[in-house]
Amino acid sequence: MCNYDKFIEYLKANKEKFIQGAELQKQLWNGDKPDKQPLLLSCMLDEETNALFPAYNSKEIHYDTEKMFVNGLKEMLSTAYGGMDAVPSMRANMGCGIFPTLFPGISQELFEDKMPWVQNHLTKEELSNMTAGDLKISDEFKTGLEHMAYMAEKLSDTGCYVYPMDLQGPFDIAHLVYGDAIFYDLYDDPDFIHHLLSLSCKAIFMGMEECFKAIPFSDNVVAHYNNLIIPRAKGGIKTSEDTSTLLSKEQIEQFVVPYLKKVLSYFGGGYVHYCGRNPYLFEALMDIPLVYGINFGNPEMHDMEYVLSRCAEKNKVYYGTIPKNTSESLTEYFTRLLKASRKDDRSLLLLAYTTDMKEKETVIEAWHEANLSL
Repeated sequence: MCNYDKFIEYLKANKEKFIQGAELQKQLWNGDKPDKQPLLLSCMLDEETNALFPAYNSKEIHYDTEKMFVNGLKEMLSTAYGGMDAVPSMRANMGCGIFPTLFPGISQELFEDKMPWVQNHLTKEELSNMTAGDLKISDEFKTGLEHMAYMAEKLSDTGCYVYPMDLQGPFDIAHLVYGDAIFYDLYDDPDFIHHLLSLSCKAIFMGMEECFKAIPFSDNVVAHYNNLIIPRAKGGIKTSEDTSTLLSKEQIEQFVVPYLKKVLSYFGGGYVHYCGRNPYLFEALMDIPLVYGINFGNPEMHDMEYVLSRCAEKNKVYYGTIPKNTSESLTEYFTRLLKASRKDDRSLLLLAYTTDMKEKETVIEAWHEANLSL
């Protein structure tokens, strides 16, 4: 087992830096002009440091709190070594099927070479007879909460955070629970789909309330993805709408938007992630005031300058990575994104960028040059 005490001490020594990064991000989310434009920079670990950490796969860590923590700590160091405005955090990495396990009869299958996945699905009859009162915090979910409590204790006084288990949106959860039959019943039995989506919302409320109890300071801020901070005043949650990208404009309006609004209203807002591309989904999100930010899993599939300008127009933050053109310098790349996301005197952008230690200072210098050019 890795002796991680020296790395915890390193995090504690950089606590003030993380606090400053969190404050800058909060200022941006809250509509203020940050003292400086934050950059969520991370640095890949060098071979020597990387070799100190065992390579645990997703099956090994699922029920092993210590191994789960060590995997998370290794990832956090890359953020800490970035030295800019990203805030290190870790989660109980239980897979995107963890909230569906609140439905009785749903469990995840574990794999060594990929993340856990829901293989079994509930029947239409089982789900039709299910009420919100039947949903329960599963043993698997309780294990995740135990992981989170352990992480919170170990990270105490470091300025680092524990963030929630992987929250999918209502339609994604419904898809995981019911399977691909959901696409037929969008046409054949929409009333059943609405019932299922209501159950999904209840699972989200139950599960996230338990997560927030396990996360220190969650009444103030919530971390995500080992770099991001979002104020609880902006809801603090992330939902994923991956399956929603497969739907038509009319289906998005009928089966996605009302339930996403219900979830966001419950928590007071949040930001939305999805992989893939669906222009109808994007525009629907632009029109929801409580969607305070957007994140793409496949930014290369989008016209990102349009996305950034549209987000700025709607007063939403774009968070995440954005591809760099091979023909442009780092300063040109940063300048292009900062200008595209500009609204008044600030850029509504929380750019995540990864480099190695040898290029770190070059990246930071280019970021400063780009900001000076605005």
